[in-house]
Amino acid sequence: MKLEHLNIGKMMVVMILLVFAGLMTSSAVWAQSRTHNLGDFRLRIDADDELNTNDKDPTGEWPQDHFRYSQIVWYNSGHAVGNWVDNEGTSHEKETWLNPVSYNQTAPYGIREYRRFEPPEVWVYSEGELQLSSRRFNGTVTQDIPSDIMILNKFKSMPGFDVEKRSYSYSNPNHDDYVIHRTRYLCTFDWDQDPEPDTDTNQILKDVYILVGYSFQTAEGTYITYSRWYEEAKDDWATLESYSSVLVENARDLQISYGWDGDHPELEEFESGGPDFDDTGDPRFAIGSGGTTALPSGEFVSSAYGGFAALHVDNSPSDYSDDVRQPVSVMGNMNIYNVWDLDFPGFGTPWDFAASGIKQTVEDQAGWPDDAMAQEAEYPFQAFGPYDFALGDSVVIYYAVGVNGISGEPAIEKGLEWRDWYRGVEGATFDNDQKNALLATGRDSLFQTMDRALFAFKNQLDIPDPLPSPDLTVRSGPNRVDLEWEDLSGAGDPDTDVHDLAGYRIYRKRGEFLVDTYNELNANGTHELWRLLAEVPSNQTTYSDDDVIRGEAYHYAVTAVDDGTQNTNGIFPGQRLESSRYANRSEIAAYPFEPGKGSADLVRIVPNPYVSGARDFNFTGDANKILFVNLPSYCTLRIFTITGDLIRTLEHTSGSADESWDQITDSNQQVASGVYLLHVDNAKDDAGTSIAGTIQKFVIVR
Repeated sequence: MKLEHLNIGKMMVVMILLVFAGLMTSSAVWAQSRTHNLGDFRLRIDADDELNTNDKDPTGEWPQDHFRYSQIVWYNSGHAVGNWVDNEGTSHEKETWLNPVSYNQTAPYGIREYRRFEPPEVWVYSEGELQLSSRRFNGTVTQDIPSDIMILNKFKSMPGFDVEKRSYSYSNPNHDDYVIHRTRYLCTFDWDQDPEPDTDTNQILKDVYILVGYSFQTAEGTYITYSRWYEEAKDDWATLESYSSVLVENARDLQISYGWDGDHPELEEFESGGPDFDDTGDPRFAIGSGGTTALPSGEFVSSAYGGFAALHVDNSPSDYSDDVRQPVSVMGNMNIYNVWDLDFPGFGTPWDFAASGIKQTVEDQAGWPDDAMAQEAEYPFQAFGPYDFALGDSVVIYYAVGVNGISGEPAIEKGLEWRDWYRGVEGATFDNDQKNALLATGRDSLFQTMDRALFAFKNQLDIPDPLPSPDLTVRSGPNRVDLEWEDLSGAGDPDTDVHDLAGYRIYRKRGEFLVDTYNELNANGTHELWRLLAEVPSNQTTYSDDDVIRGEAYHYAVTAVDDGTQNTNGIFPGQRLESSRYANRSEIAAYPFEPGKGSADLVRIVPNPYVSGARDFNFTGDANKILFVNLPSYCTLRIFTITGDLIRTLEHTSGSADESWDQITDSNQQVASGVYLLHVDNAKDDAGTSIAGTIQKFVIVR
């Protein structure tokens, strides 16, 4: 049986049944994208099988809990055909389709998602209301897939292919930095809505090459130098490197195309008057489009390496063994405009590139190593083939795409050390050379990631699996936040069904849901991160967090950790495995509060005065928040200008002593600098007894 087709017979039966079930379902059920979102590497799959950031956001976020840390900004796949004959008898030579989808409108075509476990529900009781924080799942739950998530994208493509793309991702912490893709090309000579062939089925599609390209620009949150998603594209590089597997004996050498951030020659100083600025890794010196707002916080915001490599390539439609010579050709770097124009520099057509046998490295690129401005982007392509297809022939290719590098805390810590050196702080020694050497270790991390993907593939995509993440409820409480989660003590290991739960880990993020949003960044280089808050035993399913500040926003996640006894065939046998900490994060914030007061005598406004530029004195991640504290349990809050104009009315019904205001009026306008009055009226205590109100004065400075 073909390894790639998938050598899991049970799965194939299930898949066939699922496809037939899909025939009964309207195509409206299948949305146009699905996302691998359980690991550090978050990857969106689009039904049109391309990524054009003129109309879509980038993807490939790593780590996915950071704001705008996206590495993949362009993606194209498709095929180049040496010769074929259309339905009018005209012969076509060297044609290419890099926007491959010609039809994907009704089942079984289109995109759909399968998961081993139902995604957990997350509820948050916040500001007097119980709210669903998790997203409704509209895919299929089945145990008969080899990974935690499988996304299936099926479409027709000219000049007559039925293309099925499956992608697989894991929550296993050793395997959550990559996604494995399986691409099957089946020759049908059909490319439209009806199932009938659209051209002569007796011909042979000759010398067909399959093409895959990813642009790994490091678009990580900076907006420094260029426009939209190009930020650091002018100083990024791409290359090809061969890597011999450490984990798999007698395996193919991985031919890894990857990209990384370099030094931008036009950025000459981190701060005015400082030494030459080597911005490799992009120590953050600004935010905003074009770097318009100075923010010399120093952390390395482009510390990751992204890449992809083939894991298995069919020799031919009749020989399903792995052709270890593949990819046959590699373009080291492309400009997106060349891709759109089907213009592969140095070659007459993309087919000529694919057939060339060339394998470019960074040394072959204009400007290397000193003039990064010679490069528009880093966009490597790999070509596989050639194949001759008759009616019914098929080939399959497996490859992995992933990202790895310096993680968040070292990027922050070492960024501050580098900033001290740049500023000439006595004793600071972490200079440009040391910075660049540290960042370059991301290459080794990426290669390890690709090797682990090969390990998973060679194990039939079957690796040790953690338990699922539990359902979670988060409740804002009086000077605390209470957590309650699903009891997984009775759940068996996903592979062996043996009960192996060891305990739970609780994570917390203060401020906004994502790390390093612009509201939270500051020049002193301190960061609010997701951090481990506590570890509790397997018989505990509740936790009260009382190390909190009233009125501040908090987010939580709870993971299940097994005892490692069922991890017998992993990279590290006996290792305890943890469920995804991304699966049940509470995206809606919880706000600890004090119980409502029995009088209005002590009502206060925090901060007062409110100063927009005083980041350290405002609420974390919430630049415009004003908090009214020591309120009666129930009351009406009216905000007036000093001249007596009513601008906002808030009904305080939560029973707490706190109510927040975002400085927006009832007419949806942001208030200006000035003196304002808070009128507390219709006040009642916790028992519902009416009590006297109050009037308080506060100041806003913008």
